[in-house]
Amino acid sequence: MPTRTAASLAALALIGLTACSADPADAEYYLDLSEDPMPASDVELTTVDGQEWTFTDVADDRLTLLYFGYTSCPDVCPMTMAELDLALEEAESETGDPFDVVMVTTDPERDTGEQLGTWLERFDPGFQGLRGDDTTTVEAATDYGIPVEIPEETEDENYHATHGERVAVLTPGGEAAGFIDGSTAAEDIAALLPDLAEDLL
Repeated sequence: MPTRTAASLAALALIGLTACSADPADAEYYLDLSEDPMPASDVELTTVDGQEWTFTDVADDRLTLLYFGYTSCPDVCPMTMAELDLALEEAESETGDPFDVVMVTTDPERDTGEQLGTWLERFDPGFQGLRGDDTTTVEAATDYGIPVEIPEETEDENYHATHGERVAVLTPGGEAAGFIDGSTAAEDIAALLPDLAEDLL
């Protein structure tokens, strides 16, 4: 895993414990790491079309909003995708279209490429889905300081999968320049996007 600076790790430890204020819009729901971004993960994943993909493959003239989740999630994952979609639509008149949305499934056994692609299309056909095996998925999330677990069957024969609690903002090099709290409403994300585009592109 790429070496993390002490400042980045200390900042990540504060997520979820304190309200973080950032220069972009002074938003409490955004953690700004732009002066000391986290390095791009070197994990290799696969697109829903079966093409090899790495985090340095993000567009070189856009920002990428990265989320780790799964399609059978009953609430948080679909809500996060819906809020991102609405936020991008709301901010488009001011920002243009300098953002991509990428979701890495944390349930690759059940989220086939077809399932993941079809699910994301319900929110926006431009949203990109990525898959890896359980180990590489957890490794990629860990590289960006996002805790997820390998899915497992519980004692009561239920199937347990996890999702991330925040959305990473990746620069064109794949570095994480900040994190948006996963529970952030579309209108708040939209208010943040113009500043992110101006500051990071």
